[in-house]
Amino acid sequence: MSQLRVSSLWILSVLFGLLVVYISVIPSPIQPKSYIYPKPLPVLEGALQRNNLLQKANKLFEGQLLGPESITDDGNGTLYTGAQDGRILAFNKTHLWTITRTGQDVPGCGSFEMEPVCGRPKGLKFNKDGELLVLDAYFGLLKVNISTGQIEMLLSSETGIGGVPFSFLNSLDISQSGLVYFTDSTTRWGRRHYRYEVMEINALGRLIEYNPETKIARQLLGNLHLANGIALTQDESFILIAEMSVCRLTRLYLKGPKAGQTDILADNLPGYPDNIKINSRGNFYVGLGAVRYEGVSKIGPFLDLVGPYPGIKNFIAKVTPLFLFDVFVPRHAIVLEFTPDGKVSTSLHDPTGQVTSAVGEAFEYQGYLYLAHFKSTFIGQIDIKDIQ
Repeated sequence: MSQLRVSSLWILSVLFGLLVVYISVIPSPIQPKSYIYPKPLPVLEGALQRNNLLQKANKLFEGQLLGPESITDDGNGTLYTGAQDGRILAFNKTHLWTITRTGQDVPGCGSFEMEPVCGRPKGLKFNKDGELLVLDAYFGLLKVNISTGQIEMLLSSETGIGGVPFSFLNSLDISQSGLVYFTDSTTRWGRRHYRYEVMEINALGRLIEYNPETKIARQLLGNLHLANGIALTQDESFILIAEMSVCRLTRLYLKGPKAGQTDILADNLPGYPDNIKINSRGNFYVGLGAVRYEGVSKIGPFLDLVGPYPGIKNFIAKVTPLFLFDVFVPRHAIVLEFTPDGKVSTSLHDPTGQVTSAVGEAFEYQGYLYLAHFKSTFIGQIDIKDIQ
């Protein structure tokens, strides 16, 4: 072997050794827990069987918005959503327009860096008085005048509850009496670092109840794993909470002999549940932010594989930029329909991501199903008759 080749190998060995030392000593941005997901993995058969129903979606307003997170309606034919650049938008079948912004209107809105400045409206719904309530991931619970765009702060993230500020406000629902229920996904991370929260698999999420009459908020549940979407049943006997990072739906009873108690409505889901919406049949549509099932890839679901190993998760978090985490996410969109007793009645798929790679929410309104996702560049619309 020539002296030059020996020298080159020696230099490469030294550089590799220095890289290993550097990676080992730099702090990890996360504090992961060991977690073993339920086994066996879900199998896509029966009600979960693959189909192409989500590929029937029309793409409304493609390229005119980014990240429609959730959808609601005013009862008069107009729908509303929040976008990644901080805008609250209204739309019908043909037109899309801006109502207001939750944050500042400055260059760079919609980017990772500017999200805490521009705002990120997520859950939204009209209350019994016809007022639009919006949960901004960074700012708090807001009331929006849809005519003027004026915003009133009802409960700020800085104030939080119990001396703990809100870090990652996510989803809301409103009872017929006006009580507002919402999730704070974690007390550790802001929304733009959600990937770290998923990797950590901690239990720092909360379910909050806010009474707009008394202006008092109280924590109903803690120790939730990335508390995400929520929805009340039609009779408001319980509220359903998506614990996204552990792939389950948790139920909190609000009425009856079990009031105040919790149980698991559905576990070991074939994906990570995002938003929950009740439909015209009294069932729940649950969008899956990403998928995990038998055969999802040659090596299996990424989080199932690394879940038990905090050291591996620390290493990945050290060397992988946040935007590259998505390479581990298969392109397969699924919406599940659950009955109130936790059975999957139907599922809607785009198994190749041909039209949409993921659906975070499915919202039914006036004979159509509207599809939203926090990375989508359009709002999906499917005629209900086409999927029944």
